[in-house]
Amino acid sequence: MLRIVVCLFFALLFQGSEVLAWGPEGHSAIAEIAQRRLTQQAQSKIELILGENRSLASLSSWADDYRELHPNTAGWHFVDIPLAAQDYEEVRDCSPSPQGDCVIHALQRNLVDLQNESLPNDKRTDALKFVVHFVGDVNQPLHTVKELFGYNDFPVCYFSSPAKNDCVGTNLHAVWDTGLIRSIFWDWGAYVDYLENKWMVEHDISTISEGTPVDWALEAHQAARNVVVAGLTTNEPLGKEYLQAVRPTLDRQIAAAGLRLARVLNDALR
Repeated sequence: MLRIVVCLFFALLFQGSEVLAWGPEGHSAIAEIAQRRLTQQAQSKIELILGENRSLASLSSWADDYRELHPNTAGWHFVDIPLAAQDYEEVRDCSPSPQGDCVIHALQRNLVDLQNESLPNDKRTDALKFVVHFVGDVNQPLHTVKELFGYNDFPVCYFSSPAKNDCVGTNLHAVWDTGLIRSIFWDWGAYVDYLENKWMVEHDISTISEGTPVDWALEAHQAARNVVVAGLTTNEPLGKEYLQAVRPTLDRQIAAAGLRLARVLNDALR
């Protein structure tokens, strides 16, 4: 009975994050990496917008909660590039719909609002929250793939923890939103420490923050095609071997999103 309860818990945990992005752990880690790299001027302007003693991590998943009450913003979290495509076509991949257009346009619009000091503060606060979240979204590989609703409709099973020989039914998108990170670290702060003290030390991060949201989406899309979904079949059990194979991509996308968010905010809030 205990095993059944545990399995149901993890199934509901994954199901609840099916159409989110990175989950709160991933978004919080991205926001914290960015916060540590803000210029004094950007930090001061953010404090004026948000008030003192509010971290970027604390608001990094707000856009997902907002979407629950505003389904017309659901499309803002994704860009539907066909898996086989090598490029981004605005009309094909970011067309208006009842759910909104796409993350690339949404990010651009909210950056404009964030920089507009004539807007009411509540509008700029929302814009900042959206920017923090959408930079994370555009770097999540499966948020750049059109097929199978970003692979939400691609069933797999994934272990609930490395110490257990189990396989919890879920889908590939949920594995990337929450499963991978939760099977490595108990808390997102430990993940930030790892990325700061090990991953970034071992990689040349000087140019990672460069590029545009389109560049980042295409990079994430290539990772989706070449690493995330490569060779997988539906209902496949994914375990430690899959985690080991995709871990370099996971680490890079989280770290890159944090570095890129810092650059975007520092540029917008000069």
